Amino acid sequence: MKNMKFKSGTILMYECSGPEYSKLRQIFAMLRLRMRPVTPDKYHLTLAELADGKGDPLEDASDVKPVPERMLVFCGLNQVLLAQVLEVIRLAKLPPIPMKAVLTMNNLQWNTMQLYEELCREREAVQAQQNGQAPAEAGGEENAEAEAPKTEETKPEEPKTEETPEEKA
Repeated sequence: MKNMKFKSGTILMYECSGPEYSKLRQIFAMLRLRMRPVTPDKYHLTLAELADGKGDPLEDASDVKPVPERMLVFCGLNQVLLAQVLEVIRLAKLPPIPMKAVLTMNNLQWNTMQLYEELCREREAVQAQQNGQAPAEAGGEENAEAEAPKTEETKPEEPKTEETPEEKA
């Protein structure tokens, strides 16, 4: 997959609204990136709708719990800008944002919880690999590369946004 044509430079932000993230918001503003905080009343919308600022929030989202970890989804950034953003975040020494992903053709129609669950599976697979264990669920790997999830344990400087051999096959 090559670059997706979303409004250039949109970042979906989950649980990053506190004062400790004012520096993150300043960084995104300086880089002219559009920030879209995503609240639980919008978790039912697809990532594509969220990136485009479309879709209506739920009238009653009282039973929808926020994602338990901070999460960023990068939409419409080219690889150079994405690498720059990740490096600036790393250098800024912000509170950890364990879940990071890139919007791709594979995850475009997912909602927030589908993405979060996939990121958790990917993190577990990476941790198992680091511990010298086989991933518990080999079947969950085929889409994992395309989502470019990044945890604090893995280096976020090299997001995968190109087609992987599995996607071409």
